[in-house]
Amino acid sequence: MSNVSVILPVYNCEKFLSHTIQSVLNQEYRNWELLIVNDASTDGSLAVAQEFAQKDARIKVFDMPKNQGVAACRNYGVAQAKGRYVAFIDSDDLWSTQKLSKQLLFMQQHGAALSHTAYAFMNEDGQLMNKGRVNVDEKIDLERYLKTTQIGMSTVMIDRQQIKDIEFPADRRLCEDARLWVKYLRAGVPFYGQNDVLMLYRVRNNQLSKNKARMALNTLTRYIHETG
Repeated sequence: MSNVSVILPVYNCEKFLSHTIQSVLNQEYRNWELLIVNDASTDGSLAVAQEFAQKDARIKVFDMPKNQGVAACRNYGVAQAKGRYVAFIDSDDLWSTQKLSKQLLFMQQHGAALSHTAYAFMNEDGQLMNKGRVNVDEKIDLERYLKTTQIGMSTVMIDRQQIKDIEFPADRRLCEDARLWVKYLRAGVPFYGQNDVLMLYRVRNNQLSKNKARMALNTLTRYIHETG
């Protein structure tokens, strides 16, 4: 049985998907499964995913019958997962080759149920950007998270022996990940941060990614006020 289940939701990301999948294949840590959930893409994303799956039995592809959004795809992937640990990567981001090995060791050393790592930014062509990196604190609570929003989706790993309920809220299409993190933090479960850049976040030219951090913060603030 795989120790780490990697959840990869995909929607119309043919241009970048092979690079993302390859960054999982390149991991020094080998005991993983990759669950690719295609959200009814209309481009060649499904074919790209299936081609990789034909070459490596650790890769499994699921095709949603209709477009349901990234939260629903992540939830579906979690439901299929076999590993003790669940990690997430978005379809245009990249992992360092040491991402899984370093983060697993870090979680085990700290007895962490939830963890995240530092990350840096790249442009659409995969070149590092001057805006630098997002640093993370070794341990954060709700107050610290609300001040920093430092948790990058493609850096998160969860120990399912400690966290039984992993379900992203599917009623909105922005900031669904932050809402789940707030739920855990409100329950008193801290995130442990590994301040190594183990993920590259792609800033794309033709979509809301340029302003995604600011939009997510605004949405999270509204959510806190609604549920506080």
